[in-house]
Amino acid sequence: MSRKQAGHICARHAICFQCFRSGVERARARREAWAQRSLPFETSAPQLTPRAIAHRQQMLAHLKSVGGTV
Repeated sequence: MSRKQAGHICARHAICFQCFRSGVERARARREAWAQRSLPFETSAPQLTPRAIAHRQQMLAHLKSVGGTV
């Protein structure tokens, strides 16, 4: 698991801050990936509210009025 470079200070001495920090970041990434594996996934698309539908219709009408192709 050691990813030390031959000329790096950690090759001969105690661990340096950079190596410690990269190890902490790798461990955090592993924990986050492990935690997210059990998250529920959305089975269907969220329903639009009447306000959201009206907004989309308004934007489509605007695009048609300025000459966009819809």
